[in-house]
Amino acid sequence: MGKKLRLYVSMLLSTILVSGCWDQVQIEERGFVVGVAVDAPRNENAEEQAEQEAPEKPKGKQRFLVTNQMVIPGGLVAGGQSTGQNTTNEAYLNIVSEGDSLFEVSREFATRASRTPFYQHLKIIIFSEEIARSKNGFGNAIDVLLRDPDARRSTKVFISKGDAKNVIEVKPKTEKLPSLYINSIGENNDRTARMLPVMRIGDVHEQLLNQFSFTLPRITAEKQEVKIAGAALFNSDHIMVGFLGEEETEGLNFLTNQIKGGLLKAKFKEDLGVLSITGAKRSIVADTRNKEHLKFTYQIECEGAIMESFDQIDLLNKQVMEKLQLAFANEIERLCRDTITKVHKQLPVDVIGLGSHLKQYHKDLWKDIKNDWEKGKRLYGKSEIKVVAQVYIRNIGGINRAELGR
Repeated sequence: MGKKLRLYVSMLLSTILVSGCWDQVQIEERGFVVGVAVDAPRNENAEEQAEQEAPEKPKGKQRFLVTNQMVIPGGLVAGGQSTGQNTTNEAYLNIVSEGDSLFEVSREFATRASRTPFYQHLKIIIFSEEIARSKNGFGNAIDVLLRDPDARRSTKVFISKGDAKNVIEVKPKTEKLPSLYINSIGENNDRTARMLPVMRIGDVHEQLLNQFSFTLPRITAEKQEVKIAGAALFNSDHIMVGFLGEEETEGLNFLTNQIKGGLLKAKFKEDLGVLSITGAKRSIVADTRNKEHLKFTYQIECEGAIMESFDQIDLLNKQVMEKLQLAFANEIERLCRDTITKVHKQLPVDVIGLGSHLKQYHKDLWKDIKNDWEKGKRLYGKSEIKVVAQVYIRNIGGINRAELGR
């Protein structure tokens, strides 16, 4: 009987010690953060005042102005009307705080919000152009997010043209939460070739570890809506050096094999033809005989269907089809050349994947030249790049034939 009693006592103690709920937080006490905007502070006087109040306080090289967008569950009730931010009908609340590090700012929010900030449902994080261009701002901010156990590696990352705060403060008419509105737009890259593929914190982490130049999606605020198009260029030191426009981003997607859909316009017989892209692929041929002057040829193949034609064209005529395919191929080559001019000559950053190609297929050569690729001798800028495109029209439709216009 004594052995059984001891067994029961030990089981009871194990249950008490192991299954406690000492650290639980009730769901109604959590402040669900769905979006974050990171800017550089504008008020220099505030920084000077902080130094006077705490002269011994260590300061970082880059201060952050962070906007957290927190969900107000009551505002999500169907039929509720939004009459202005911070009212009982608003579905979100933007809280702004400033500090020397993102970790400090995240803890500062706890002193100002009635609910504990909870980041495991974070959908988007937007960095301002100023933060992205600073020497330590972007890298340090990403580092904090990667270390934070509450941060999700699936959070989408954007670079804003201008202040990030302006982007997260838009009030779209179709959604109650701006962050979810932006999150949904970011997934539309299969509808347009002028948008980069989704980039998440985990993807950015991989780019930082690879030590290659890379790109991130550009986002801009326009009245009560946002636009995600174009790209921010980052060099191998993780500092932003410029933007690509929409057409240049389209060319970049062809060069990096990231075309998921979209359309292509080309001039044919003094009028316009529109191709709906159904598939595209690219390959790279490298001439490595002279490592001081490497030569690369991009071979791009694209398939699509004719969606619009503003001229009377007989699409059943073989010669007409060949000319039309050539017109679309020439347009792809033009887009790619414009992109190459920007990232190869004007802002020499290898975001088109040549260094990665050499590392994968020419390992010995890459070991020899990797320190002189974008730096040192800058062999990337000295290389020669050509683009050859081929377009195949798989579906022509059957309406706008020349004889139908008679």
